[in-house]
Amino acid sequence: MMKFINITLNLQTIKREDEIEIEVSGVLINYNKKDYIISVHQGLPIKSIMINNKTYSDYIICAWCDLIIISSDDSFPDLFVFKQFVKKQMDPLDKLFINDNKAKFISHDFMEIGMIPNNPMIMYNKLEIDNNFSNINILSGHPIYNMQNKLAGIVSRIDDNHIYTIPTNYILNALNKKDNSIIYSLNEDINNIQKINNYKVICNKIYCSLHKMYIPVDSYVIINSDNISSLLLKNGRTINPILNITNFNNYNNNLIIKDNVIKFTSGFLHLLKLLGDTCLIKKILMNNINNINYEYTIS
Repeated sequence: MMKFINITLNLQTIKREDEIEIEVSGVLINYNKKDYIISVHQGLPIKSIMINNKTYSDYIICAWCDLIIISSDDSFPDLFVFKQFVKKQMDPLDKLFINDNKAKFISHDFMEIGMIPNNPMIMYNKLEIDNNFSNINILSGHPIYNMQNKLAGIVSRIDDNHIYTIPTNYILNALNKKDNSIIYSLNEDINNIQKINNYKVICNKIYCSLHKMYIPVDSYVIINSDNISSLLLKNGRTINPILNITNFNNYNNNLIIKDNVIKFTSGFLHLLKLLGDTCLIKKILMNNINNINYEYTIS
């Protein structure tokens, strides 16, 4: 049976008359007795999603990672349903596959959300495959699985000869989160924190039971925001955490214009690339259009 499903993302564009679609893949999973289609949004302004000629408008865009979650009651008789999940961290000895190609784990890479400097970081698993990239067909959203057909993650993006994948733990975490449209950060200076809950902060890193490894504090807060109950400061005082909330606009605004400042997203740059408007990209990056200031953000 097929292990992935083809998905079309219909995108909102700069001009209403523009129409653009991109093809990604997705997987069908069964979790807590419910079926979900899981795919990736790549930071793009999604208008609707089409699967097997059916348009879906009810879906969850995860602002803190690259996931799209679609609750599904539809029948996909030819599609493999993942019901078991690899929850441990990958290592080079794991036997993994992407679209029947052998894959090898290389490293855990932490990168800023939306690939925008100074944003909080989340973890990707960096993989390599045995075959030449020009001879394979791997799309964003393809599943990574082991020999027992347990889901180990999904492909987020392909860069040169490496594949960056979203861990299964993030998928399960997103399905349990109270709100995936919000990214949280601590109001307290990390340098003043000795413990979060019962875990020590060491050199701005903290042990994460989800990953079973030390990760940056900002990543920990994003993942565990629903369960952070106390902070122990270095002066010995225990306080209740105050979380800063960053609101997002569901990736549907291409540009935010206020006070002669235009804020644009990594997804917006990706959209410009898809539209082939390289001149506008160059002008934006050179910050020289009509003397208007530009700032990076995620929307």
